[in-house]
Amino acid sequence: MGRAFKVELRSDGVAVIVDYAALHELIGLKGLRLDEASRAVVSRLIESCLGRYSIVKRQSVLYMEVLCRGASRYDYGVIERCVEEYERDLRSRFGVKRHVFFTFFTDKPLIDVEVALYRVSEALSKPYEVLGRLCRVIARDYGHLAERLSKNQLVFPISGGEELPESLSFNVNGLTVNLIYNGVKRLDPSDSREADCLKRLLSRALKMNLRSKGYVVKGQRAYWRDPAIEDEKVEVKRGFEFSVMVFSDGSAALALSPRSEVSSRFTLWDEYGRSYDSLVRSSRDLHGRAAKRIYDEATIRILRIEETKIYEASEQMMSVLDRYGSLGILRGLQVSMDEPIVVGLLRGEEVREAPSMLKLIYTLRDLKKMGVTNRVVRFLHSPPQVWLEAARDFIRSIGFIDLGSEAIRFVDEPPEVELL
Repeated sequence: MGRAFKVELRSDGVAVIVDYAALHELIGLKGLRLDEASRAVVSRLIESCLGRYSIVKRQSVLYMEVLCRGASRYDYGVIERCVEEYERDLRSRFGVKRHVFFTFFTDKPLIDVEVALYRVSEALSKPYEVLGRLCRVIARDYGHLAERLSKNQLVFPISGGEELPESLSFNVNGLTVNLIYNGVKRLDPSDSREADCLKRLLSRALKMNLRSKGYVVKGQRAYWRDPAIEDEKVEVKRGFEFSVMVFSDGSAALALSPRSEVSSRFTLWDEYGRSYDSLVRSSRDLHGRAAKRIYDEATIRILRIEETKIYEASEQMMSVLDRYGSLGILRGLQVSMDEPIVVGLLRGEEVREAPSMLKLIYTLRDLKKMGVTNRVVRFLHSPPQVWLEAARDFIRSIGFIDLGSEAIRFVDEPPEVELL
């Protein structure tokens, strides 16, 4: 089953594309005309995810485009996550599959997490987006944990022995953000705002921990780096979608839902016979397909195949080949001068890649058409008990997570397995 909703960043905003055929297959409502069902589903989508934006609808026989006029690249990620959650909810309501998840609680409540409080010295036009990006910059470039408490406050977990600077300054996508020290406090989980901050802190600390242990982390999903199973066509990585919960008494838990990532064993360049012409001709067929970059495992959504080759530069930007060279990506990897440029979306921004740096990610619908081996099919339909053992291994590998002076871990025995 294909995706019913796709999100694209446009020059005039963010567009949500509704695929009527995929939507009809998804909801499959008997006795209700498709146009009536579609209007109801789209209206609920707009109400749930797009209500704050100026909406323009464009409709054809096969698709509807809902444009959030004026939405920026900062809004793209928020919209995409909400739309994905909305579609996931539809699948859980109308699908016939059972969904399994496991819940693991922490060994102690989060009631003693002390943080240094910093205030943003200037007004920000998009404070939540900027501070979210700032937290990612601090984690990626400095290895420190930080999280926003409000639209103008940031917190850093502390152990008590640090020398705290009176001011800090960071660059976020060309914007300078100045922070002023505003004291120390203990986060209170009975306060909803501070509980949300604790939840985001624990989630961010978990992602940092997983990356340090070699897991591939993509948003709220984590996969073992090595394939669990492969055949002559595909490789399958086992992983989990995770969600952190913090309750008013300070108790916290990690919910894990089984996930598998199935990708080609071959690069996109190899898939199309290392042929420039074949790839360019397939631009329309590849539009909307997911692919992962082999050098960092990031997932992009393919927009088009350009006729420009990877060694060709333009006045506005360097060539793809030169960019790879400047980033050290080509070490141990081979590219061909004949490769066309693949343009895709990554977190709302266009990226330009070589086909030899990409591998297609397959859906179950793709696998049925391909006729993968029974061994792969059996793996993808592993029973809950197999996933439970994998979840225990996952939890044990995390070990302790540091939140300043507090070191917590998740108990590797879930209280129950829930089948929905």
